[in-house]
Amino acid sequence: MRNKILFAVAITVIATALFIAAMPLQPLNAQQAAAVFQATAAPTKPITATVIVSPTIAPLPTPQVSGKPGVFASIAVTTTPTLDGNANDAVWQNAPATILDVATVGNPPYKILMKSVYDDKNVYFLVQYPDMNMDVDRHEWAYNAEKKAWEILSDDYGDEDEFGFFWNNNIPNYDKTGCLTSCHGDKMVAPKGAWTDDWRFNTTRANPMGWARDFHFTDDETADPSGGFTKDEGYSTNRGYADNTQKIGDADVPLYWKPYSGAGGVAVGDPRYILQSEIDAGFVKKIVKVETDGTLVDEAGNKVPSFTHIPGWILSAPSGPSWNDIQAKGNWLNGVWTVELARKLNTGNKDDVQFETGKDYFFDMYIKSRQPNEGGPHATVLVAKFNLAK
Repeated sequence: MRNKILFAVAITVIATALFIAAMPLQPLNAQQAAAVFQATAAPTKPITATVIVSPTIAPLPTPQVSGKPGVFASIAVTTTPTLDGNANDAVWQNAPATILDVATVGNPPYKILMKSVYDDKNVYFLVQYPDMNMDVDRHEWAYNAEKKAWEILSDDYGDEDEFGFFWNNNIPNYDKTGCLTSCHGDKMVAPKGAWTDDWRFNTTRANPMGWARDFHFTDDETADPSGGFTKDEGYSTNRGYADNTQKIGDADVPLYWKPYSGAGGVAVGDPRYILQSEIDAGFVKKIVKVETDGTLVDEAGNKVPSFTHIPGWILSAPSGPSWNDIQAKGNWLNGVWTVELARKLNTGNKDDVQFETGKDYFFDMYIKSRQPNEGGPHATVLVAKFNLAK
């Protein structure tokens, strides 16, 4: 029943998207892109945050290259961007911008801004879209005072922002329908023998370690509870986010926590994440005891305050050769996510789409921004064309 409801909602998303009066896809210069994108500000006042932003760099002394109308074009460069979630790189200032419509259910539609460049080895993407809240607390531990126990928060109380690309490999008529209209059903599966390359930027599971998860969407309905979402090679070796959980007596509790000043330690790194490197360095302490009221005690004798939220995953560098082949870094500031991604043009992996100049690639996208009143499983960017401009 739940899958049928999601199917109905997904169809509503698509119908809404098709109803939107969208302008033809046009590459924009920097001034035009800024004017259009600023009009898509988050619908309500965002939570303030302090983020260090690098100073603006003067544009490179190279001529602007225009993309082809109707195509999201990547331009050839010799100087590549630094992947730090900052759009101030000179190379991005010279790249033409493409603005696409994002169809939603429950909230007003908005715009997403994208740019792309490539060199002789890699292709790079810049993605910016409005999001009034930064959600990075998926799978956290919290204390339930009524039960006197620690529990993993459900997605209703803690989640992560996320977006993804579906790059078509050989699904028929993808340029007309896209994955989101041809593949939804009780389970999402691709047509027999067909597949797409599925990239996923996740703010909790992957962003802190600087990568994006890499799947390929196939006809194997057993690959994932939701259908044909098949993890690329390397996932089974180390997916990059291990469960931070253990059993002490009859209680399921966190395995580690990160002490802070006043509670047995000094703050190190970001309290929203636990890194394997922090465990190795001794900055993170192991939980060794649960008292009768549910209070956790670590190996140094520190008691974990009941108001603490503890990360539910231990993050580390994921394994390859294909699961980890997308580099990515994002930052949220004043209601906007800025994300940079990079991948080899040709990875040599059979589960990846390979990029060549002069060839068209059709893609669509999903966005999960966890906004109030957000309906359906995700917002949608309908199918568009991409190529590496010669």
